[in-house]
Amino acid sequence: MRRQLRVIAGLGALLVLTVTGCTTVSTESDQVALHYDAGAFSSTTYQACVTQNNRTWDGPGERYYVYPAGQRTFDFTGNEGSESTPFVVVSKDNQELTVSGGLTFHLDTSCADEGGMLREFHEEIGLKFQPVMDGDGRTTEHWLDLLRFYIGQPLHKAMTTEAQKYDWLALYNDPATRAAFETAINEDLGAAVQATTGGRAYFLQFNLTLQKPTPRQDLVDGLAAVQVAITERRAITEQNATVEEKLKQIRQLVEVLGPEGYILYEVFQRCLTDETAKGCPTFLPVPAGGSVDLNAGRPANTD
Repeated sequence: MRRQLRVIAGLGALLVLTVTGCTTVSTESDQVALHYDAGAFSSTTYQACVTQNNRTWDGPGERYYVYPAGQRTFDFTGNEGSESTPFVVVSKDNQELTVSGGLTFHLDTSCADEGGMLREFHEEIGLKFQPVMDGDGRTTEHWLDLLRFYIGQPLHKAMTTEAQKYDWLALYNDPATRAAFETAINEDLGAAVQATTGGRAYFLQFNLTLQKPTPRQDLVDGLAAVQVAITERRAITEQNATVEEKLKQIRQLVEVLGPEGYILYEVFQRCLTDETAKGCPTFLPVPAGGSVDLNAGRPANTD
């Protein structure tokens, strides 16, 4: 009986040891893992790919490398939680502009045919940045370092090259120019990233969205001063046109009424429109050589 208990206890201990020594991985819907045999008595070799929403376990010493799947982001706004600060580019007319925005992309996590592109990426690049995901399924600083080198640097280079084609004012103030700037970078970014990864398309489906570039503050202030000057010049031009029209009207009245008549006309106009005006005449002046019939309008005397 005691011997049976010892056997049962030994089997239980072996079971606990076996379970405790297992290596396990559980992938979420946005994760893929690579499984490598890394036992104490074997060389490290690729075993299998663990796709999304899967759980698996193996013996002690096995290694799993988890990578993010699905759409990923590279935020370069400089806000809290972003992957990078905004980039500075130089325009065609040698002015600096700060450009912020966001980039979405996919890591090629296809792993058919002995691990596919994901295994190749892992062995060529990923191993240098492990772990890229922690035990809670969040990307680590190592993943950010990877993105900043393989995504951020070629993105900055593409933006710098394209900015050299436009003057700073067009990039800052012309929506059509900004749209062309963004479109051109989107078209060239895949090739720029592949130049960094040795010609391999490990990253796919780039979609770049840029915010309005920001020039130095002194350029913005200068542009505002120019707009003020233009507005003031336009106001002066309109004021001069009004004065010229007024002089034209005065010349026409002088031609009809004569100089004295025009002065009298202006006095009466002022008195008619302003009851409190001072200096208004209480009689009607008679031009030199004129006559007034005082009896006009009176009934005739029949005596």
